Formats: sequence, C-alpha cells, structure tokens
Amino acid sequence: MTNTTYNDFYFEDLDGYTDRSFGEYELVKEEIIEFAKKWDPMIFHTDEEVAKTTPHGGLIAPGTFLLAIRIRLLHSGGVNRKVLASVGFEDVRFLKPAFVGQKLTLNITFQNKRISKSRPQYGLAKFYMELVNQDKEAVLSMIDTIMIERDPDKL
Repeated sequence: MTNTTYNDFYFEDLDGYTDRSFGEYELVKEEIIEFAKKWDPMIFHTDEEVAKTTPHGGLIAPGTFLLAIRIRLLHSGGVNRKVLASVGFEDVRFLKPAFVGQKLTLNITFQNKRISKSRPQYGLAKFYMELVNQDKEAVLSMIDTIMIERDPDKL
C-alpha cells in the first residue's frame, strides 16, 4: 500500500454498517519465507522441501502473517482516521493452513457497539472478521473491538 486512501466515519455511522469484503491477497512463497525467517521460523514456514514432509504437506503462512494480511486488506478499503485504536482481539482462531498460491479475502460483520464508559467522546464497536481463501474456506477468524470517535455534532 503506497498511496493511503481514507474512509472516515464516526461511531454513529455504524448504525447503517453492512457486511463488507476486502481483498484479494495472494500468498507468495518468497513473502511467506521472508516473514517467517524473521518472525516465526518454524520449518513448515521456512523450508518448502521439509514442509512437504510435515502433516501440512507443504509450505504454510504463519498465523502472525495472516493477521498482518488481515489488517492490510482492512485498510485497502480506506483508513478511518476516526479510529483511535483496536482495543483487543477475541477468539483468534487459525482454522486451516494457508498455502502458497491461495488468494485471501477479508469478510467483516459488524456485531455491536456501545459508548465508552471511561471516555464518552468515543464508542467501542465489535466486528467479526474472517480471512477466507478462494474456495471460501476460513483460514482465520477473530473478533476485533475498536475505539472510534463519536460525532461531535451528535454528542
């Protein structure tokens, strides 16, 4: 992502939020190996020949790489400058191995929101997210809770 685009919206705008999909990101052998050598050097992430002898049957992407792809795909729809932070992940699950050549898409479902008790100028919103391959099989699922600005005109 070289050119950042923006898609700003406030907490109150989530009332009309519909399910969204972002993607696609193709898993490339060299990227998997480069990332894994630095951050998660398990043999099934770093050595294609050895990975073939493992129960996975081939080179697979590290879970932390899948999380990075998730955020990249999320921001491909535009960075929301009204979001202060992600305040936590829940139920992070690596459901299936993600293999070289797979094309990944991020699907997002809005779950709920509430006004922050400690910082009422912000709201908290929960989203269920799935990273799916080209066969619509989920390889990653999680819940992400974000802190987002409230519309100052509606406070």
